Amino acid sequence: MKKLLKPFVVAVSAVLASSVMMTGSASAQKVVKCDFRGFKRLGPSGPAIVSGVPGTMTPIALNSIQIIDKNIAKKILPQAVFARRTDTGTLEVMARLINCTDYPQEVLVRTSFLDPDQFPAEPETAWQRVFLQPKSTAVYSEMSTSMDIGYYLIEVDEGE
Repeated sequence: MKKLLKPFVVAVSAVLASSVMMTGSASAQKVVKCDFRGFKRLGPSGPAIVSGVPGTMTPIALNSIQIIDKNIAKKILPQAVFARRTDTGTLEVMARLINCTDYPQEVLVRTSFLDPDQFPAEPETAWQRVFLQPKSTAVYSEMSTSMDIGYYLIEVDEGE
């Protein structure tokens, strides 16, 4: 048995050594932990959609993610939101989402692109299904068709 085990150990060691060489690190990452308190306290820090009648709705921050379903808001956190101009002048947005649960999750995501006056520049995009494995990340991205984009809003809804 020892004769069979030695080649196995050598083979596993070689695989691990090559993966360390490729990644540059042998340290294991910690399991994703999520703290929803900071996200819940976060209010608009820049431009926002506000009601004409004060106190009738919470301001909706632009150039951000709006999680519109309470069930998903307890399971999924946005890790990052990015936007950049393409070579043709349109806007590309990307959001990285984190599944904070021990179960696979499915969400629907869409984007609204607004002009510099916060008027819709084009119809909202179609809802896209995004699948997230337990304790993992997934990326959503979308591109505008118009060049006159001043703001965007990414919405996340329950996927079931």
